[in-house]
Amino acid sequence: MVFLARKKNMKMQTILATIIAVFAATFIYAQTSDAETDALVNLLGVQKREAMGRLVNVTAKDSVAFWKIYDQYLKENKETAKYRVKLYETTAMSYNNMTPAVADSLAKKYFVNRIEQEKSLESYYNKVKAATNAVVAFEFYQAEVYLLTQIRASIMQQIPTYGELERAKRK
Repeated sequence: MVFLARKKNMKMQTILATIIAVFAATFIYAQTSDAETDALVNLLGVQKREAMGRLVNVTAKDSVAFWKIYDQYLKENKETAKYRVKLYETTAMSYNNMTPAVADSLAKKYFVNRIEQEKSLESYYNKVKAATNAVVAFEFYQAEVYLLTQIRASIMQQIPTYGELERAKRK
């Protein structure tokens, strides 16, 4: 049993490492095209779907309904994910010309993006719950929050904060 848990954990780590590498590669290049952003978000969706399959225990009876809803979730959230990638790029590009107005505008855009994502997650939690049950819906919620948190943390580790850059300039 412990061996299976370790093997499953290693697969999840591999999936997460791949997702993280894809996002890290995005930020090596200053600006991605719309096609590149679209391809990145599509790849992320495929990898998240695979990870979701390992994190959510769906019975055969609930499988069709769950995956139909999850695919809708990924499709509906594609624009939000693309906007988030562009927002990270905009943030990095704004570091050279940071003003209070630019900082405030960026923060507000992050808030709106996060709120949209959270509303969608709640909506799809309810859809999964109605189509399957509350346990599957909770597993979906936990898995999605886990994946989003891991991805965000990885991206934030790749991009220095504005304060870090400012301190480095002064040294």
